[in-house]
Amino acid sequence: MSPTTDCNPKVEIPSGVAERLAAQLASMLPEAAVVQVRLQGPRTLWPHLGLTALTDRGRHLRVPRAKALTIARWIIRSFPHAGWAASGHAFDLRTAELRGLEA
Repeated sequence: MSPTTDCNPKVEIPSGVAERLAAQLASMLPEAAVVQVRLQGPRTLWPHLGLTALTDRGRHLRVPRAKALTIARWIIRSFPHAGWAASGHAFDLRTAELRGLEA
């Protein structure tokens, strides 16, 4: 046994795509608990990616536009079967679950 074995504990890497995405997004948005993604913005009639990051208390977080677009694309590409054209979805970073947004 090497003397450095205990110095570098192994970090558990999530196995599923959703868990890996949630872990990556949690590191990019450390205060966020939920990320809401919409294909259509509230003020546009054409497809326009929209992302809202919320804390666990429901407070909105400011996310720079480039980062928001990147995160929205990652979520949409990770869940292509989710029916994005119909409505937006919320991705919970704590549980790695995707659910529809209530209108």
